[in-house]
Amino acid sequence: MGQLAKLLEERGEEVLHEWSERVRQHLTPGGISRSELEDPLPSILRQLGRAPCEGASEGRSAPGMGMGAVGREHGAQRFRLGFTPGELVREYGLLSDLLLELLADEGLQLPLEEVRLLTHLVATATTEAVEEHARQRARARGGEPKEQGTHGWRPTGDGERARLNALFLQAPVAIGIVRGPRAVIDLANPQLCRLCGRRPDQVVGKPLLEALPEVQGLGLDELIREVMTTGVAFVAKEQSVRLARGTDGALETAYFNFVYDALRDERGHIEGVIVVATEVTQGVLARQQVEALLQRTQESEQARAAMMDALAAQTLVAVCYLRGPDHVFETANPIYRQLVGRDVVGMKALEALPELASQGFPSNLTRVFQTGVPYMVRAVPVRMAQGRDGPLDERLFDLIYQPVRSPQGGIDGVLSLVFEVTEQVRLRQEAQRMVKEERGHRDFEQHLIGIVSHDLRNPLSAILLGLRQLLRREDLDARTVKCLGRLHSSTERAVRMVRDLLDFTQARLGGRLKIERAPMNVHEVIRTAVEELQATHPERALRLETRGDGVGKWDGDRLAQLVGNLVGNALKYSPAGSVVTVRSQGGAEDVRLEVHNLGEPIAAEALPRLFQPLQRAVGSPDMASRSVGLGLYIVEQIVRAHAGSIQVNSTPLEGTLFVVRLPREG
Repeated sequence: MGQLAKLLEERGEEVLHEWSERVRQHLTPGGISRSELEDPLPSILRQLGRAPCEGASEGRSAPGMGMGAVGREHGAQRFRLGFTPGELVREYGLLSDLLLELLADEGLQLPLEEVRLLTHLVATATTEAVEEHARQRARARGGEPKEQGTHGWRPTGDGERARLNALFLQAPVAIGIVRGPRAVIDLANPQLCRLCGRRPDQVVGKPLLEALPEVQGLGLDELIREVMTTGVAFVAKEQSVRLARGTDGALETAYFNFVYDALRDERGHIEGVIVVATEVTQGVLARQQVEALLQRTQESEQARAAMMDALAAQTLVAVCYLRGPDHVFETANPIYRQLVGRDVVGMKALEALPELASQGFPSNLTRVFQTGVPYMVRAVPVRMAQGRDGPLDERLFDLIYQPVRSPQGGIDGVLSLVFEVTEQVRLRQEAQRMVKEERGHRDFEQHLIGIVSHDLRNPLSAILLGLRQLLRREDLDARTVKCLGRLHSSTERAVRMVRDLLDFTQARLGGRLKIERAPMNVHEVIRTAVEELQATHPERALRLETRGDGVGKWDGDRLAQLVGNLVGNALKYSPAGSVVTVRSQGGAEDVRLEVHNLGEPIAAEALPRLFQPLQRAVGSPDMASRSVGLGLYIVEQIVRAHAGSIQVNSTPLEGTLFVVRLPREG
C-alpha cells in the first residue's frame, strides 16, 4: 500500500468532510442539500486510495480507467446540480490542495512514481468529468457529441481547454512541457514557475538555458534532448541545482526529484518532453543535518572513549568502567588493578570480585544503572582480599558510581572512582584524639587559673587595704615607710596579675569580655587614667593631648584598664628620660586613641603574636616589673568587645605606636 493510500484509509472521513466544506463555501450553487453535495465524493476518494495498489499490479491503465468512470459519474451529477465546467475544474483543484496539505501535515514525501500516478489520476478524473458535463449539456440541447476516428469520442474545444487547465494549473506538483531541439519551454504551471523563482512570462516560450541561465553546464538540456531522441524516461532523485531565486537574484542551492518523460501525439510520435518535479530541499537538508550530527556524535563518542582511557591510565585515582546490566569490566586503570590485586577486564563484577557480593555493592551498581542517580559514599568499610586467594582485610574507601549515558540518552554503564582512605582515616582519628586531649588539658589549666586567681583576689585586696592604712600613719620611721611602700607596690602588681588572669579566663572560656556601656566623655576617662599613672610614676614624663568630640557609649572601667595596660607597657619599655605621649581624638563615627613611646622596637617576627596570651615581645627590663604576659591580650579583648580595632607600628627611628579605634555606639 502506498503512502497516500494508507493516509486516505486512516483519515478519509476527515478529508471528505473538509473537501465538502470547501466546495460548499466556494463553489456550490444555491439550493443544494448536503447529501447531494457529498454524493460522488466518497467514490473519488476510494478510487484514489485503491489506485496505487492497482497501479502496482496491473499497470497505469487500470487505475486510470477506474478514475475515468468515477469522473464521468461526478461530471454528470454536477451537471444536474447546476455546476459550470469552471466550477467542476476548481472542485478538483480544492481536492489537490487538500491532499497536499494532508501530506505536509503528516510530514510525508511521496515517491516519484506515486506523484506521477496522482497527477495522472486527478487529471484523468477532471478531464472525464468535464467531458461528461459537456456531453450532458449537449444532450440537454438536443444534440449528440461528435466521434473522432477510432479512438473514441474527443472533447470539443472547451473540453480540451478544460483538460489542459486541469492538468497544468490544478496539478499538485510542478509540471512543464519542453519541445524542440533547443528545449523550448512550451508550458509551465504555477508550481514549476515558483520552484524556478520566475514569473510565467520569464519562462514560457524561451529555451531552457535562456530562461534559466544559471543551470548552464548541468547537462539538463542534453538530458531533455536524449529523452526526445530515445523515448526513454530519465528519473532524478535529490538532484542538486543552484537557482537564482534568492534575494536580488542570489543563487541558492535546492534539491529536486524530477522526471523527464516523452510526450507523444495520437500516432505515438514524440512531440516533446513532459517534466514533473517536486522540491525536496527541506527533507534533504534535514537528513544531512541528522547525518552530520550522527557523524559528530560518533566522533565525539570515539574521542570521549579515547580520553576516558587516557585519563584512566594517567590519573592517580582508581578508575574502572562497567558496561551493561551485568556490570562487565570494560576498562580498569593500573591503580584499580593494583588496588584489587587482580586483572578484572572482561569479567562480570561478581565474578571478578566475589567477596563483595554480600556487602551491598552489586545492588548499588544496579540501582545507579537503572535510575541514573549517582551514588557516593565516604570511608565505607570493605572486606577485600589482595588477590583472588588472599585473606580478607577490612579497608576504608571513598566510592563514586557515576552513570554514563549513550548519545541517545540511555544508560550504557557505570563509571566507578575508588579512593582508599584507610591510612588517612586512621591519621585523622589520631589527630582528633590528640586535639581532644589537648583541649581537655587547656580547659583544665584555664579552670585552674580562674579558680586560683579568684581565690587570691580577696586576700590580696585585704592586704592592700591594710598596707594603705599603715602608710597613712605619721609615727612610722623612714625605714618602715620604705618597706611598706615596697610591699604596697608588690601587692598592687599581684592584684593586677590576678585581674588579668580573671579577664583571660573569662575571654577564653566565655568567648569575649563582658562590658557595660554607659554615656561618657572618653577624654575624661583617659585623662583620669593618665593622671593615676603619673601619680604612680612621678619620675616619668607623660604627655596627654585631646581633640574633638569625646562623647559616646563605652565601658569606662574597661577603657581605663586598656589605657593603663598600654601606657604601663610604654613606660616599662621606654628609656627613663623619654616622654610617653597619649592622644585621643574624636572623629565622626569613632574615637582614635594613640599611645607612643621611644625605645627598643618590637621585633618584626614578634608582631604577629603580639596580642596572644602569655607572650612577651620584649624581655622585661627588671625582675620587679615582670608580668604573666596577658596585658596586650586583655587590651585586644577590650577593643573587640567594643567592636573596635587595634594596630601597632614599631621602628627604631620612630619608636612604637599603638592605635586604637573605638566606635561611639559599638
